[in-house]
Amino acid sequence: MHVVVTGAGSFIGGHATAALSRAGLRVTASFRTESAAIGRLKSALPDVDFVRIDLACADHFQALPKSVDAIVHVAGLSAMPGIGTDDMLACNVTGARNLIAYAANAKVPRVVVASTLSVYGDVAESLVTETTPVRNPDAYGVSKYRAEQLFAAESDWLSCAAVRLPGVLGRGAHRAWIPTLLERGARGEKITIYNPNSMFNNAAHVDDLNDLFLTLLRPTWSGFHAFPIGAAGQMSIKNLVEMLILLTGSRSSVGEGRAQKLPFMVSSEYAARNFGYSPMDIETMLRVYVSESL
Repeated sequence: MHVVVTGAGSFIGGHATAALSRAGLRVTASFRTESAAIGRLKSALPDVDFVRIDLACADHFQALPKSVDAIVHVAGLSAMPGIGTDDMLACNVTGARNLIAYAANAKVPRVVVASTLSVYGDVAESLVTETTPVRNPDAYGVSKYRAEQLFAAESDWLSCAAVRLPGVLGRGAHRAWIPTLLERGARGEKITIYNPNSMFNNAAHVDDLNDLFLTLLRPTWSGFHAFPIGAAGQMSIKNLVEMLILLTGSRSSVGEGRAQKLPFMVSSEYAARNFGYSPMDIETMLRVYVSESL
């Protein structure tokens, strides 16, 4: 099987490129910018073809193979310093439109999309599922949701699974809540938590995610599917932070702040029922991630 992976320079994309290649698939990995991460991947994965393209530029897709069996679409831009709404729309929406055109020309039957829980916007429910309504998402969430809609509109010929991701953990993880906690703990900074007694499972480990990607590449399903995933089990936010401090030997103190948003957990039931998703429980996931990071 020949697979194109987009966003190979990202944390998730780099891990996906390596996992799919090591599983015996032929991989063409696209990336937007030369980086140290891409350099390491090129050295570690000599059998992977690396192609530099900008997804927002339709003519760049001519550099990709003329025919492939599937696409794992990880590339995307979220809000950060120097990245505005126009940048997110160009990469996430125009990029999806260009990718669909490429899929049509290359006769690609299926695509797996790394989407985000941000598509839901303001969550009023205590448990997020595939049927949770979309309410007032921010610009990033809007751009990813619009991309999902573009793929859904082509589901008569292009099967698509849009995996709505929480914070993803693994070696090299950053920006998500738990990696940020780890960084603050390493510096001994005070950690402020909200809703300390609320239960939490809003995380996925990159190894579990790659197993799901491999399952979704099998030609055993069709149509459009959009669903969230989280960790198995649950633990309180207070216990999670205390465990993180204990595992890392941090000297950080913990304080409580006034919550601005309602807490929620994430259901993996749809992914488990339809695609056999079986993630680590949240406590094991935290232990594995800390061990990897240290």
